[in-house]
This record gives sequence, structure tokens and C-alpha cells, in this order.
Amino acid sequence: MEGEALLIGIGTFAIGVAGFSAVAASLRHGAPAWTPGHSLRVRAIVSTSFNVAFESVVPLIAVAALGDPIAAVRVASILTATYALAVVLLRLRQILAMGAYRARSVQILMILGPLSVTLFLISALVPVSIAAYALALCVQLGVAAFSFYSLIATTT
Repeated sequence: MEGEALLIGIGTFAIGVAGFSAVAASLRHGAPAWTPGHSLRVRAIVSTSFNVAFESVVPLIAVAALGDPIAAVRVASILTATYALAVVLLRLRQILAMGAYRARSVQILMILGPLSVTLFLISALVPVSIAAYALALCVQLGVAAFSFYSLIATTT
């Protein structure tokens, strides 16, 4: 499949990003207890990174199952967009329950999540290449990286 190395590379990078949650935890050693906002950011780092790692192989599995790369990208994009939308809605519910929507960092995350869903949908509608799908994965990695940065910025 065209773009296979790109997808595997993004998935591998995502696993590395997940490791940054341990870095964040080590920087908090001896600091006061984490607030719910801190915990939400750590969950965002870990869950988003693992989501990207798994989502990066969905098109490859779809190609193996369907044999048609264009149909595989379309199916993978629809499945991943649906899953990503569910995650965005879950995070939105958590953000609203915590009242964290006023924080600038959370507002940025509330833009990036729907942007990745939109890119997955574009990939489903125009499956001529894996580029929109890969870009959506990178936006999701941006969520994890931004969550890490905003967590570190408030704890160090």
C-alpha cells in the first residue's frame, strides 16, 4: 500500500509520545497532588498517543481485508472518524464536568479534536491518497504533544 511506511512511522512516533506521560509524572515528584485538569492532560497524552498508534494500522488491515487500497482508505477513514468523534465527545463531557473549558489550553484542544475528525471525513470522501488520513493522525499527535506541554507548563 502506498504510504505504508508513513503510517507505520506515525504509529511508532505515537508510542514514543505516550512515554512523555512518564516524563510528566517524574517532573511532578514531590509536588502537590494533581488537579483533575492535570489528570485529564495525562489521560490525553496516553490515550491519544495509543489511539494514533492503533489508528495508523487500520488502513493497512483494511487493505489486507479488502485488497483495494482506495476502498480500504475509505473504510478506515470512516471507522476512525467515528471512533475519534466518540473520543472527542467523551473528552468534551469530561471537560464540561470539570469546568475546565475556560483554560486556553483546553480551548485549543477543543479545536484540534474536531479538526482531526474532519480530516478523517475528508479522507473518506476523497480517498485518493493517504495524506489527509496521515494529517489527521498528526493533528491527534499534536493534541498529545500540546497536552504534554500544557501539563509541564503548569507543573514546573
